This record gives sequence, structure tokens and C-alpha cells, in this order.
Amino acid sequence: MATNKISNSIFNTNASITEDWNGGYKLELGLKAKSNAKDWKLDFKLPYSISAAYGVDLVNNGNGKYTISGQNDQASLSKGQSIAPIFIVDDNGKKALTPQFDSNLLDPISTTPKATTPNTSMTSQTGKSVAQKGKFAYGEALQKNFLFWEANRSGDLGADNRIEWRGDATVHDGSTVGRDLEGGYFDAGDHVKFGQPMAASINMLAWGGVEYKDAYKQAGQFDELLEAVKWGTDYFLKAHETSGGKTSKLWVQVGQGGVANDHGYWGAPETVEQHTTRRAFAIDPAHPGTDVAALTSSALASASMLFRGVDNAYADKLLNNAKQLYKFAETYQGKYSDSVAAANPFYTSWGGFGDELASGAAWLYKATKQQSYLNKAENYFKTKVGGLGDWSSAADEHSYDAGVILAQESKDPFFKGQVEGWLNNWVNGNSNIKYTAGGFAHRAEWGSIPVTSATAYLAQLYNDTVKEDSRYSKFANNQIDYILGDNPNNFSYVVGFGKNYPQHIHHRGSSPNQGGNPTAPAEHILYGAVVGGPRYADDYSYNDRRDDAITNEVGTSYNAPLASALIQQYDNLGGNALSESQLDHLVGIDANGVGF
Repeated sequence: MATNKISNSIFNTNASITEDWNGGYKLELGLKAKSNAKDWKLDFKLPYSISAAYGVDLVNNGNGKYTISGQNDQASLSKGQSIAPIFIVDDNGKKALTPQFDSNLLDPISTTPKATTPNTSMTSQTGKSVAQKGKFAYGEALQKNFLFWEANRSGDLGADNRIEWRGDATVHDGSTVGRDLEGGYFDAGDHVKFGQPMAASINMLAWGGVEYKDAYKQAGQFDELLEAVKWGTDYFLKAHETSGGKTSKLWVQVGQGGVANDHGYWGAPETVEQHTTRRAFAIDPAHPGTDVAALTSSALASASMLFRGVDNAYADKLLNNAKQLYKFAETYQGKYSDSVAAANPFYTSWGGFGDELASGAAWLYKATKQQSYLNKAENYFKTKVGGLGDWSSAADEHSYDAGVILAQESKDPFFKGQVEGWLNNWVNGNSNIKYTAGGFAHRAEWGSIPVTSATAYLAQLYNDTVKEDSRYSKFANNQIDYILGDNPNNFSYVVGFGKNYPQHIHHRGSSPNQGGNPTAPAEHILYGAVVGGPRYADDYSYNDRRDDAITNEVGTSYNAPLASALIQQYDNLGGNALSESQLDHLVGIDANGVGF
């Protein structure tokens, strides 16, 4: 790494070239304010094209002249405050240079050859530096994805809470029914804990770790993945009651939606217990919920595979509970939204439960390799699912999960045919899948981005593990890049990633005092949150307003599929996470964990 220090009237500045590859390099600036700097701007010269900037707004003035300025809470800096923007520079194979500020030209890195082993100073403590071959720093996007999971935690957050504006919340959940139900995740922009989407989210998040464990370790995000999954699975273990080795009850919801309950209170998670009654709801033999029980089984089974070799005792516990829940799901059949009225209309079981029975058995086969589970998965898919349409993996739809797993594990070519027919619909824009002018594959009016993210993940997974097809890989790459900012608006649908991202998201925790002001900037940056996205097959149909829950709400089931797609992008194209120092400089984040 080459480093030069300069001074100017505003900042003490440190310029570092932290990665260098054929055709470009990564440049880090360390900027420390020498005095209070309101609405600051900084000019510099660099005789190359800057293809991406992270942490600042960048204006290309032409002829190698650039201006940078602060974003959001960093538009004005106090004396001593530091930021560390990153730039991706295209040098066309020439010598890497650091910027010229004022009239002080920093020396070219003439003695440093093109790196064959990239420098590691820019990565997280456990990661390895990987040259960025794609359009975005996918490791950074993944790293920020996990910050969202922390921000949406319920319960006692502990000393390692990295979100400075979050504190313990809803720690008495379950007290109305005499059961400890503290923990887990708030579903979306509200503070209800819905079991169905939570299980779907943990299942999808763990899945990416199971399939791409080495990439997670290389990215330095494996520990964050384990912690995010465990926060969910610990809650599921609390929610699962057994008797004589069999499931007797599963608590599937805490809190209620609707304006008379949670949705009627716009405030911080730390205060919601003071304003709403946190009722808890369960399924049992007399009130079955095959879909939510089988889906929770899938979450626990996939997590058991993730923890295998890390904590085998915990993995065994997860797998045992998964088997019990699946047996319960098979024995007492019925839709959980018929048994738990409070789940409606938010997570009504529109698709029935055949898909969850198929995917639950498929996951138990992956975790145990017991032939009986594979037989069940094949049978349930053929008799209760039938075939794949033009949708994708989602909170209430797991036919596509089952199809891909069966294509991986079954000897029956029927399942490969089903998956390839479905993927071809997405790749070619058939049926109800419509491409925008900017290249986004649109299927869902509500939550278009997570539906497409899930398809991207499954397409790339199929390419990687079943049948290599460049069309599937290209589709996945194009869709994820669109989501991260390669679109006609140059807009990132991930909060806090890139230089142009949502400012007024539908999320109470990050804007507790802005419920009645739909265009006021968020009080806190909800790093990594994935918004719903374009409402129609129109690149301009996204609405950055707090009162638009269709396009601008966020949630764990939105973040999970993108996380799994991002680790694939990192695996294929690299792009480091932020260093601990850079992470610590993000507004509202303490990399060492303090919270409030």
C-alpha cells in the first residue's frame, strides 16, 4: 500500500491506494476536519475516470477535475471528525496515482507494480482482500446488509450492539401468556414479530451461508452471518414447546398489526411496549399451522447445517427441533392464518402449505441425508405443488426453494426441468415478468426487489451447483447490479450504499418522530435496508416517501434474499467490505458495539 499525507485549508488528508489490478485500482481518502466544516466541498485533480464513489457525493467537472461533498449527516463535520470515502478508479493499465489537492501533487506510485496479492488493509478483521472485478463493492453491500439485521432486532441487544441509536426493546414479550418470547426480529417497518416471514428470512439467510461458506469467511462476514441467524433461531427455540419429545405448541406471533394496535403507533421500538399490548399467538394440535411449522423446521434445519463444525451441540439441538416441528406439520394439517386470525391480512396463507411441506422435507434431507425425507419432498412437490409458475421464493411461497433443492439432490430429471422452465421465464421475460427499459425483471407490485433478488440467488445457485448456464449467471449479475445502482436513476435501493439511496423509508425505528412527515429525512441512517422497489415495470415507479409502504417499506424478508445473492456476487467478482476503522466512521455505527 502506498500512502501520502498532505494538508489543506479544510482537512488533514491521507490518500492510500489499497488495491491495484490490471485496468484500475481502489483509492481510499482519510479526511479529518481541522475545524468545523459546514456544507464542505473539496476539489481535486486526477487524470483518470472515477467509476464509483462511496461515502461522499462526487461531481465530475471534466478534464480530470472533481469535487466531493458530504452525504446526509456528513454534509457538515465538526472539528476532529473523520470520514473515509472510497473511489474505484479506471487507469487503463497506467500507473496508479493519488489525487492532487490545491497545487500539491502527490507522487505517482511508480515503484509499486500491479498487485498480484492485493493489500488487506481495507478488509474486515477476518476477511481477505479480493480485487473488485464487478461494478460494486459487493462485500461492503453485504456487510451493511447485516447492520440492518441488527437494527431490526427485538429484545436485550447486549454489549455487542453496533447500532448507536438502538437500545433494548420489547423485553417482556410473552409475559401475557407466561412464556419467555424475548428476542427475534421485528418484521419490517413496524414492531410486530410475525413467525412466517421471520422463518422464511432465517431460512434464506442461512441458505446462502450453507452454500457459500468459504466466500463468507473470505469476505470477513461469517461471524456476522452466524450472529444474525442465531438471533432468529434462539427465538424459535424459545417459541417451540414440546412434550414427550413432540411439538405441543409453537408461538408464531407477538404483537398485532392494524391501526388499533402496532400500526397505530409510530415511534421507536424502545417505547412500543408502553403504547401497545404485545399479545402472543400460537398454533397447537387443535389450531394447526402446517405452513409456519414446516417453514420454521426449514429455518432450523438450514441453520443446523450452518453451525455444523462451528458449534455441533447447537447444530444438533436445531436439527432435533426441526424434526419435531416437521412431524407436527405433517400430523396436524391446516393453514396457520386460519388458526391465528391476527396473521391476516398481513401474512395470510394464500398458497396453502404443500410448498412448505415439500421444502421442509427437502431441507431435512439436506441436513440428514435420510432417504425418507427426500421421498417426502419429491412426493409433496409432485402431488401438492405440481409445478413452478412465474413467481419466486417469498415469505408465503417455497415451491421454488423446494424445486431447486430437489434439482440438486434428486435423481429424477423432472425437477431440473421444472426449475429450468421457471428460470427461462425470468430470463426471457415471459408470462407476468416484464423488463423495464433499464433492465429490471419486474414481477411483483409490492416488494418487487426482494422477489427478483430471490430469483437472482436461485438462478446463480442453480448455475453453480446443478447446470452451468451463462444466461442464469448473467441474469443474476444484472439484476443485483441494477438494485445496487446500475439503473437509469443511478439509484441504490439499499440504504446507505452508494451515493444516491432512499432517504424517507417506511420504518419507525429509524424515523420515530417523522410518521406524519413523509418527505422528512430519516433521523437515523438504516444502513443496509432494502426497500420494496419499483411498483410497476417502469424504472421511475419507485416512490421515496415514508407513507408509501408498497415501494418504500423495508423488512427482514427483503434483506435475506439480497444477502444470499450478494455473497454470490462477492464470490464471483470480489469487492471488499469496509475496514473496522471505516465501519466505525459511519454515522450511528460503533464497530465495537455499544448501542445506548
